[in-house]
Amino acid sequence: MSTIAPERDITAVPRAVITFSARLFGQLQRALVDEKGIATAQSNAWDAVCADRARAAERADLRARLRRP
Repeated sequence: MSTIAPERDITAVPRAVITFSARLFGQLQRALVDEKGIATAQSNAWDAVCADRARAAERADLRARLRRP
């Protein structure tokens, strides 16, 4: 008669440690850093939009300078 041992998930402990660490880091960041200093998806997206606009303005300026006689 054979008994089958229950399967063990070897990733459970590392996932729990990573989850706990990420939450702890987030709480520490909010406690130690001003809210404006914390990067969010919205602030990252806005920074990208501003950078795209700045690059477009630089390209337009360069094109205008190159077209002048």
